[in-house]
Amino acid sequence: MSTSQVVKDDYIPNSEFFGVLNSKETKVVNDISIQELLKLLNVQESEEVDDISITELLWRRNGRDEALTCRFSPLLVSLASSCELEAEECYQFVAKYGHLLKTYLLVYELVSVHCVEDADKLAFSLWRHNVERELEKHDSFVKRLGSVRIKETTIHPSTVKYTDFLLATASGSRQVFGIPIQQSRIPAYTLAAMMPSLRLHVLYGKAVRELVHYYNYHTYIKWRILKQSYESFKVSYLQAKQLLDTVCNSLVAAEFGVLERIYRGAMRLEMEFYHSRQSQQTLVIPIYTKLAPVERLILFADFDSTCSNVGSLETLVNIATSSVQKVGQQLRDVNTKRLRKKSADLRKTWELLSQQYTSEYGNCVNKIMLGKKSIRDGFDYEGLHDALAELSSCEERAVSRIFDSNLLNGISLEDIKQAGKSMILKNGCMDFFEKLNSLDASVNVMSCWSEDLTRSALSGGLDMLKVNGNEFRYANGIFTNVVTRQAHQSFGAKFAYLKDTVEENENFHGVRVLSVFIGDSVSDLLCLLEANIGIVIGHNKSLFEVGNHFGVKFVPLYDGVVDKQEDHSIDGLPAVWAGFISGVLYTVSSWSEVHAFILGLDL
Repeated sequence: MSTSQVVKDDYIPNSEFFGVLNSKETKVVNDISIQELLKLLNVQESEEVDDISITELLWRRNGRDEALTCRFSPLLVSLASSCELEAEECYQFVAKYGHLLKTYLLVYELVSVHCVEDADKLAFSLWRHNVERELEKHDSFVKRLGSVRIKETTIHPSTVKYTDFLLATASGSRQVFGIPIQQSRIPAYTLAAMMPSLRLHVLYGKAVRELVHYYNYHTYIKWRILKQSYESFKVSYLQAKQLLDTVCNSLVAAEFGVLERIYRGAMRLEMEFYHSRQSQQTLVIPIYTKLAPVERLILFADFDSTCSNVGSLETLVNIATSSVQKVGQQLRDVNTKRLRKKSADLRKTWELLSQQYTSEYGNCVNKIMLGKKSIRDGFDYEGLHDALAELSSCEERAVSRIFDSNLLNGISLEDIKQAGKSMILKNGCMDFFEKLNSLDASVNVMSCWSEDLTRSALSGGLDMLKVNGNEFRYANGIFTNVVTRQAHQSFGAKFAYLKDTVEENENFHGVRVLSVFIGDSVSDLLCLLEANIGIVIGHNKSLFEVGNHFGVKFVPLYDGVVDKQEDHSIDGLPAVWAGFISGVLYTVSSWSEVHAFILGLDL
């Protein structure tokens, strides 16, 4: 098959990147260098742009969230816990590993032909030699297990799809985006196709192998596979990472687009393998599929900083400052100097109010932290409740000052709705809400600011999604600075809303509720603890400090799942997430983890 032959490719590229490539300046963008592209995309997070390698960029944009969700797959939960895999599962895993090694032999041979630099060709030749040695070790291991059983094991279709994809890329038989793949670019594209598999083996092997002890036959198989694959793939991954960064230096933006699409396609195929291995063991996740017929899932989520990247109040203030010039233009006020001063005064007022709140809130937290801990060991619910009452008073005073300052007076309902539609939500949040909203579950989003803003930000066909926030009063579409219904101005109001909603469903609808609360701030703590499952998203320093002070235990969600699985598998304990207030909260870094935990994976 020639390099110009078109092969259908249905893997979706990263929309952010192709939003750039599809701009009016497409021709210019296509021709810029990789480093210029990094600056254009503004990909720096904590590091400088020049410190971000190509492999790290690919991982952040196309693999990091996927890898987090993949940990919650049945196969990896089974491997990490003490439950035994079915023999067929073990043989399938062994067969996949051997099949990958044999494919790598062919890939390295194909790619070395297309290498321009002798050093690159030598690198692929050395890797081929290393794989040959690893394959010898693997064959020896297979004989110990019983080679007949392994040979009789059919390679999983997702593994075959991935290796076919890899071989097609290495042979140059793919044409992606209608761009013929130059032979000199085949090494880079092939490495991009290999990186997801290599990195996932290293990531999961390192995380899981330390939890597995070979106290019996099938668990020994798990331990042996993980140990062997981790050590082998770690070396290959580090070498491939270095070479990919080197060979990509000469790429331009359009070629990086091809590289990214290949990388993402490979990642999706790897995820398909992990999530398709449905162990026969009774798993404790995804929790939605484990609900009893009489149970109903009710999810509560704080909006600001839990769902959104920018706070609602900051958005409302931006509307207020921009509205000054808008009103001036409508009135044909040509005194631009006066308009600028009025806008600057509003911004200064906001900054002063913000500084005052930050100072008071910080002092309140410090006072709590300096106070005596409960003489009792462990979780002190009463002490936490009293401390939150003090913090709540601080927050209520700050909210009152905002309205008393008339800072938001005069903003229009239309501007609020438009600003809401433009708000950037955290990655994966809306996708999760949409999926959950289509099921027999209730989604409740809570905000202490404008309900109209929150509802607009969460628009997109989610008519049944419940939003609870402040109800502003308008006159001819303009906010009068009057709030007709205040919601969640205190932790107590938030807490009462959660309890009332749960009781209403249980008493009037005759169902047993499994409640999940997702939050990110200190004011969410009581709701997080009251819910059957409390999930903290992000890294709010004050939340963890106050929680730890009163004995709240924060557990990574994945570790919690593994613990539940072990209890269920070893002791036969029921997979129960509901129960009394235990003082245990689960932590995640993204909505992707929440999605995988509650709903599983949608490929």
